[in-house]
Order: sequence, then C-alpha cells, then structure tokens
Amino acid sequence: MLLASALIAGTAVVPGIATAAPAESSMRLTVESKVLTANKRGELTCQPAGGTHKNASKACEELEKVNGNVSAMQANVSKVCTMEYQPVTAKIEGKWRGKEISYSQTFSNSCTLQVKTGVVFDL
Repeated sequence: MLLASALIAGTAVVPGIATAAPAESSMRLTVESKVLTANKRGELTCQPAGGTHKNASKACEELEKVNGNVSAMQANVSKVCTMEYQPVTAKIEGKWRGKEISYSQTFSNSCTLQVKTGVVFDL
C-alpha cells in the first residue's frame, strides 16, 4: 500500500528502498568576443555545485529550471540593455545529468547574453 501511495503521489522515496543519486552534471563554458580581448572560460559542476564558476549554485539552479537546456531559458525582461553591437558567443559543452549537451549562440552584447541566460555564463 505504501509503494502504491508513493507512486500515485509521484515520489520516488519509499522506505527501505535506496534512490539513485542524480547523474553527473559537468560542463565547460566559454564566452568569446572579437571586440573584447579577454575571453572567459570556466567549469561548472552540479549536484553538488562547484567548479571554477564564481556563482555555481545559482547557475545550477537556473539550469535546473530548464533541465540543462540553455536554449529554453527565458529572458529577464526587467533588465534593459543598450543597443551597442559588441557580439559575444556563449558556448557550453558537457553533461547534464549524464546526458551530453552542447549549446552555442552569439548575442549582440554581453548584456543581452546575461538577460537571456542569467548567471550561467557569468564566469
């Protein structure tokens, strides 16, 4: 009866049955610019949050909301960016919960990158 209740409730926690830890999430991130001379590179791990990313916990939280799919991230409409054109390319490669991920997109400037992806690429 307890197992049926847990399954109906949508939980995987059943007394006496071990649950698997989340699969590995380990990514390499880069932000490249032809205008700015300082390209940024970093590592991010989640579950637990770590790596060289300066705000790993928040970046993992933001990726968790979209299940590691950076393309699905929603723009932060409360921040306004200038129209200056200083393109930056953001890339992420690695694994999200054991699944290979790869993302690359060019934004008109670093502000628009931050509006779309939050702190994920704030290396």
